[in-house]
Amino acid sequence: MNITKESIIDDLNNDRLPLPTLPEVAIKVRETVDDDNATIRDIADIINTDAALSARIIQVANSALYRGISTADNVQMAITRMGLNTVRNLATSLVMKQLFQATHPVVDKYLRNTWKLSTDIAALSAVLAKSYTTLDADSALLAGLTHSIGVSPILVKAESDPGLLNNTDALEALIYELYPRIGAEILKNWEFPDSMIRVPEQHLDTTRAHDGEVDYTDIVQVALIQTVSGTSHPLGHLDTTTVPAFHRIGMAEDFEEIDMSGGVVEVKEAIA
Repeated sequence: MNITKESIIDDLNNDRLPLPTLPEVAIKVRETVDDDNATIRDIADIINTDAALSARIIQVANSALYRGISTADNVQMAITRMGLNTVRNLATSLVMKQLFQATHPVVDKYLRNTWKLSTDIAALSAVLAKSYTTLDADSALLAGLTHSIGVSPILVKAESDPGLLNNTDALEALIYELYPRIGAEILKNWEFPDSMIRVPEQHLDTTRAHDGEVDYTDIVQVALIQTVSGTSHPLGHLDTTTVPAFHRIGMAEDFEEIDMSGGVVEVKEAIA
């Protein structure tokens, strides 16, 4: 079967393109946090149904990012320390990695590379949000992790076209052209807010203009451009002074002069 841009868009428009679903535990955490009548115990009970997630939540609560005077020994203490909004986004972030895995060796390699890049961008996004804006750093982290979620369905489709799957240039061109639109559709299905849906949809538009203050799309775009700077990525050799997002964040100067490596490392350790 020949997989083309047109065939994938047709599948997307007619609900034939398999889109990844958010793991149930993350959905339940998000719904419960948004319930005004829910308690910290309710959220802890949900997280405790997933042994791996509960262990990671406790680990992050005791990391350099959130460490308190005493150790958080259980999920309820971890939630109390980090706060409900942080835990909602963190629970989603920590289960994201399983959506970037596959059994086909070529697809698995692409997905692992995509996840690695996404974690780099997510960590930098969180630090940028905290250092330069009033935006929520945990939401910026999640925005960075989900900006490339649209890559997965394209690769799954490509498995049925060995010629495309083994043609690196053609496959990467197809991914680059389609993953923003597909990613936006996935986040719509996950019932994410519009501010997050715009991230995969618009983050590649380096001429993007909008009213109001800096948003999560600006943050992720700047983090992406900085992360791929000097590489063969289509955005790897941009003049950042011409990119509006850099000006909105207040970073029209040379990015390399800004040292945020410590913060980025800490965030990456938390989500790795």
